[in-house]
Amino acid sequence: MTNEDTLSRNADLAFYELMGSTGGVELKAFSTAELIESGQVPAGVVYGLAGCLKTDCKDTLKLLKISRSTFYRRKRSGVLNSDEAYRVYRYVRLYALIHTLFHGDADSALEWLNKPVYVLGSKTPLQHAETERGAHEVETLIGRIQHGIPS
Repeated sequence: MTNEDTLSRNADLAFYELMGSTGGVELKAFSTAELIESGQVPAGVVYGLAGCLKTDCKDTLKLLKISRSTFYRRKRSGVLNSDEAYRVYRYVRLYALIHTLFHGDADSALEWLNKPVYVLGSKTPLQHAETERGAHEVETLIGRIQHGIPS
């Protein structure tokens, strides 16, 4: 198993853990992509992400680019649409990567995610990850740090 496989598995496990903490779907042998595409990600996973990031739901929704009215509709229906679920997964993946880098130290991981980084245009990694491309750049930066490459 490669390092990338391990990191991806950690992100998947963190995502499933968030869904389990919301009283969501019974977890079966789904791949994460299948689960997201099938529309089975409970809306309550947003609260789990807010808890991981130690932020309130309003700020988490802003980060996810989900309006409050849309979120309330999703809560009533019980699930996020696939685009919204992928955005949640994007942030869960980043959190899992940086959490691993800091050997499970959640406070240090959160500090890094919320601190402006010069190579990201002086944006925080969370801000920079608002797009898939930005998230990829943050993941690349984490990989460089993990391998001791100056960044």
